[in-house]
Amino acid sequence: MTEKVLHNQSILDIALQYIGAVESSFSIAIANGLSISDALSTDLSLDIPEELQKNTDVYNYYMAKELKPATAKANGQNNEIPTLKGIGYMRIGGDFKVS
Repeated sequence: MTEKVLHNQSILDIALQYIGAVESSFSIAIANGLSISDALSTDLSLDIPEELQKNTDVYNYYMAKELKPATAKANGQNNEIPTLKGIGYMRIGGDFKVS
């Protein structure tokens, strides 16, 4: 089966939507010569191997609710990791001084 990638979808999203199991993302990536972390372009067609066993509970839920997950980070989004703040992250001599 061949499926088109929607805006901001990752291979993990495709695996959930069409198979119902993120474990299938590895097989989908290999079948398409990709890495599971590759950014996918909109309207790219991916081959979904027929031999993958569906998690029918998850798959049926996604189909019934018409869910189409798209969790990939969009290009241009801030990739910066926020600095954690607060007492649990303070360092003596760095963030505050003891006298």
